[in-house]
Amino acid sequence: MTRNLSAWLAWQETLHLSSIDLGLTRVRQVAKNLDLLNLPFPVISVAGTNGKGSSTAMLQSIYQQAGYKTGVYTSPHLLRYNERIAINNEYATDDAVCSAFEKINTARKETSLTYFEFATLAAVVLFVEEAIDIAIFEVGLGGRLDAVNLWDADIALITSIAIDHESWLGNNREDIAIEKAGIMRQGNPVICGDKNPPTTIASEAQRIGAQLVQRNKDFSLTLPKASDKQWFWHNEQQNQTLALPLPNLKGVFQLDNAANVVAVIQYLQHKVSVSLDAIQQGLQTTTLIGRLQLISSCPELLLDVAHNPHAAEQLALYLKTHPVQGKTVALFSVLVDKDLEGIVGPFTSLIDEWHIVNIEGERGQSAEDIKSKLEKISSKYTITLHNNFKKPTQELKNTLNCEDRVVAFGSFLVVSKVLESVAKDSGLNNVRNLI
Repeated sequence: MTRNLSAWLAWQETLHLSSIDLGLTRVRQVAKNLDLLNLPFPVISVAGTNGKGSSTAMLQSIYQQAGYKTGVYTSPHLLRYNERIAINNEYATDDAVCSAFEKINTARKETSLTYFEFATLAAVVLFVEEAIDIAIFEVGLGGRLDAVNLWDADIALITSIAIDHESWLGNNREDIAIEKAGIMRQGNPVICGDKNPPTTIASEAQRIGAQLVQRNKDFSLTLPKASDKQWFWHNEQQNQTLALPLPNLKGVFQLDNAANVVAVIQYLQHKVSVSLDAIQQGLQTTTLIGRLQLISSCPELLLDVAHNPHAAEQLALYLKTHPVQGKTVALFSVLVDKDLEGIVGPFTSLIDEWHIVNIEGERGQSAEDIKSKLEKISSKYTITLHNNFKKPTQELKNTLNCEDRVVAFGSFLVVSKVLESVAKDSGLNNVRNLI
């Protein structure tokens, strides 16, 4: 097939009957054909409802500061598919990804693969070819049946457990925790960062035989004063304390992610040694697209991929603790299977205007439907509808005052479309140039 990445991706979208088809049978067979079942480097798997992307970015930054060659696999992408596969914090090139696709397509024979399975295998192909030192896999959905779970994690991280993706994972935290616990491995540590975990986390760890390391039991953090520039990570088991700088990523919740990440680093020290200086430098140099990302300041344009109630609460807390003098306008949309009321609820007194945009696709939701639901939640909302993201992004930037704020959230698609619009206006072709 052609070395055109867009053509490959368009073809992959038609290959399998459904875009989401959880299970490891297909990806295991193709990985076996590629001789990729046993990897020559340690693996960190990161699952959770929220915090996966931030935790993965921090881990990458710290291990790179420590001198290791990192391979990171994440999803979804925001502007370019290549964002999903990074080696030493550099995105894989089109040629490299297409070359991996060719190998996978040959090896799969009659096995049908999903778009996500192709991506996962491509990442592993490139990681092996590039002889990385450590791989960091962000779980796409759930854990137990996600394609990345084919490979045993030397250490697993479960960041948080909240209700999301009910159609695939269940509608209560106990069941969802079982799915996420699927990344645990017998004899290996699993860090659970949820401060109030469902009981099934402990019971699954015991059943599997994994070493459960629990936040606020085995490790904890303290921040002496909100204005302080450092915080302290505590290993309760070994009576160890580390003094660390605040993470570069915005939001008080990033301290929770940082504490979990430091636990991963510490419990993997016997395999991948990292100095205190590397941890400190890594936390201070971490960057991540679309998480409380400030794109412009006059007016303020803030992007966040908050797309479930738990993430929305954290975004709302940031807006509340970082007020602007003018008004706050939401550029918003949400997929049809999301908890709209739970996402919107925390912003009742924080948003002055709602600008709602259509999202196309099988999981998309019309702006009219979102408006109707918002009006049922509150009759006080000021709502404007739009057919695309480019027009409202430009209009709001041109008509609002410097004291005002636009916050774009509700879906990864919202952030990606706004980023795309800003990138085109700025003449940029690399999403990293927007950080």
